[in-house]
Amino acid sequence: MKKSPSYQRAREQAESFFEKRSWKPFAFQRKAWDAYAAGKSGLVHAPTGTGKTYAVWMPPLLEWMSEREGKPAPQRAPGLRVLWLTPLRALVADTTRALEELSEWLELPWTIESRTGDTSGSVKAKQRKRYPSCLVTTPESLSLLL
Repeated sequence: MKKSPSYQRAREQAESFFEKRSWKPFAFQRKAWDAYAAGKSGLVHAPTGTGKTYAVWMPPLLEWMSEREGKPAPQRAPGLRVLWLTPLRALVADTTRALEELSEWLELPWTIESRTGDTSGSVKAKQRKRYPSCLVTTPESLSLLL
């Protein structure tokens, strides 16, 4: 994905999420967004609580927003676009909430769901039929899923 005018507009809209909270994106977050937009991959390493989640979550949303600009709203959420692995079950709920908050604020039709050993059988069955746009899970649950 190149930094097209539609990408720039999407990024401005997303950055307003930070402004609304009186936050400013950190340099490493902007760098991660720009690297993703340039088609690069990498690793985000930063201390706890400094915004790694938004550094990594923002790029797929920006990409989707820029792809959709000027098109009719989709009838339903996109299928699986992001598989988010977190090492601890305790982090799954926190991560899911943070991802949902940004997606909802941007009014995106994405579905964000979690899957752990605590997830009910009915939810797991539903997920097997149609994956959410983003699935947040642990390595152990991913192994069972595969």
